[in-house]
Amino acid sequence: MPDHLAIETLDPADIESVGPLWKQLMDHIASLPDAAVPVRPSDESWALERKEMLSELAGESFVLVARRQERISGYAFVCIEGPDPVWYTGDKHALLATLCVDEAERGDGVGSALMDAVDAELDRRGIEDVEIGVDTGNQVATHLYKSRGYRPDFQIFYGSPGRRPWACLRREAEDKAAGRGRFAPPGLTSPGADDPARD
Repeated sequence: MPDHLAIETLDPADIESVGPLWKQLMDHIASLPDAAVPVRPSDESWALERKEMLSELAGESFVLVARRQERISGYAFVCIEGPDPVWYTGDKHALLATLCVDEAERGDGVGSALMDAVDAELDRRGIEDVEIGVDTGNQVATHLYKSRGYRPDFQIFYGSPGRRPWACLRREAEDKAAGRGRFAPPGLTSPGADDPARD
């Protein structure tokens, strides 16, 4: 484990402490060279992610946080689900929903340390099967997971019904034209950023 790094379970009451790292992750995903699907502005995205995390944490799911002294270096959000109807899992399987490392700490072993801690917690719970989604173009994440024995299989296709142009691309173009969301000038609050239902 990297020097002076401690890993602990996140108390749901402290969920806001990982919000800035989620926003970093959204910026990172938006910058991937081969990304096909535009991502939401980070403030909108965090409001939705926060709600999802709190809902999952009311059950068996968990978040592990890596701290270096008092500063959060990264976190892993793991959802616990029942048996997959297709994949030959055990009675429960895990979904690594998020692995995020502070941009200042990337390449320093924080991601591997978090994965080691996730492995230990899943072993403790007797869960043997893990599913991980990786964004197109995220070669660093792909390399990390492959180095730990994971292999790609399932693909997700995005689009709009009726062979219409992607609605997400239209929304992104509207935000760009209006200078809002991800395209708002620095320091300005994006109109609708506090309304995750904005379409």
